[in-house]
Amino acid sequence: MVKGKKVGKYELGRTLGSGSFSKVKLGVDDQGKQYAVKIIDKEQLVREHMEEQLKREISVMKMLNHPHIVRLYDVLQTSNHIYLVLELVTGGELFDRILSAKKFDEDTARRFFQQIVMALHFCHKHGVCHRDLKPENLLVDDKDNIKITDFGLANIQKPVDRMLMTVCGTPNYVAPEVLKETGYNGIIADVWSAGVILFVMMAGYLPFDDPQLDELFKKIQRGDFKMCKTFSDGAKDLISKTMLVDPARRLTLDGVMRHPWFQKGFNKDLFASYNGTTGVVSVESVDRLAGTNVREENATGAPGSPKTPGAAAAADDTRVGAFELISTLTTSTMSGLTSSQPVIKVATRFFLGLDLLHGTERVSGVLEGLKGNPKAKDEVELRGFVNCSKGLLTYSVSFTQTIVPTLLLVEVRRGRGDTFDFHTLYRSLVRGLGTDVRSRAVVVDSATEG
Repeated sequence: MVKGKKVGKYELGRTLGSGSFSKVKLGVDDQGKQYAVKIIDKEQLVREHMEEQLKREISVMKMLNHPHIVRLYDVLQTSNHIYLVLELVTGGELFDRILSAKKFDEDTARRFFQQIVMALHFCHKHGVCHRDLKPENLLVDDKDNIKITDFGLANIQKPVDRMLMTVCGTPNYVAPEVLKETGYNGIIADVWSAGVILFVMMAGYLPFDDPQLDELFKKIQRGDFKMCKTFSDGAKDLISKTMLVDPARRLTLDGVMRHPWFQKGFNKDLFASYNGTTGVVSVESVDRLAGTNVREENATGAPGSPKTPGAAAAADDTRVGAFELISTLTTSTMSGLTSSQPVIKVATRFFLGLDLLHGTERVSGVLEGLKGNPKAKDEVELRGFVNCSKGLLTYSVSFTQTIVPTLLLVEVRRGRGDTFDFHTLYRSLVRGLGTDVRSRAVVVDSATEG
């Protein structure tokens, strides 16, 4: 099998995910350590006017060094791409955990919430507000610990009385004052989002939801939600105080941490030890995109270079064999067999009993029927968008020919948009394909299938 590309000291392997203008690939350095390498297309970045957002994201992530925040290790660039070398987190999104469990018991939710609040407190201590907190931006590592990610909408809230004006975030989790377009404190707005996340973890559904976006906004601005009856009195009290419409009366994170429900099992010494380190990066570095210039080249495969199963798929060979299929579709059962293969939980892969040509035509036809506007990027990938109740959803569908001519591995990935909308699209696609779907990964979101 041909070796993958090498950028700087990192050999790039298989694709772990993709977005609107970036891909995330497995990266392995000269010592064999693994990373998630986010590859951003410069031309598309400029075309979508996202340069400033990326500069801010890089600057913020360089400032933050905390066990519950995804670490940015390196920034590289070539003439065409920017590479963010990130900590590899293999347990998937918290959102998928919630879908699988339907809802968490209070002890599980409390432990995750304590970790979220500790990381968020660290961000706020250094003037950083996240502004897009939601379960999709909370990853879980192989030790079942939270890692906050995606600081693309983050900003610096200094001085604390300065009001931010940009209306941003994900509608169901955004604070009411953000929607008013009169200015808001991002740190206080983050507390609201954290309260919504706590509600979702324990209830298994959103406190604010409506198919019509204007009605959803009205509910949020009124604080119009019903507390779940199964919550304990302590949980109800804490949630109600984090989701107060008036930001002046809303609990601060310090107040959250003093709350009796939060305090249960909370390790204050651990919090104190976590809360003291940060990278030395000035706020002014937001205006600079610092990245080491490197060349992209083919990996040599010289003696001593790391070998990772499935990590160097050939660009001109889209077929995969038995081992690659097993490592692609299995979850934690593989972790005891090999430490060099990261365990990535993916809920959107299935086999299609068709060849590549007929498979792409069949999937495209179903997506057309779902108003998915599919367009062929190339012969092995479709991209499209759907106008959903919560906004625009973009997606991509990739096809990998197996060694069996009439067996395709199909993967559907979310770009922009709401994750609930994405899962609805995915389930509709699988149902629409009917008997052409031969099998699905055992980790598919079975809890959400109906």
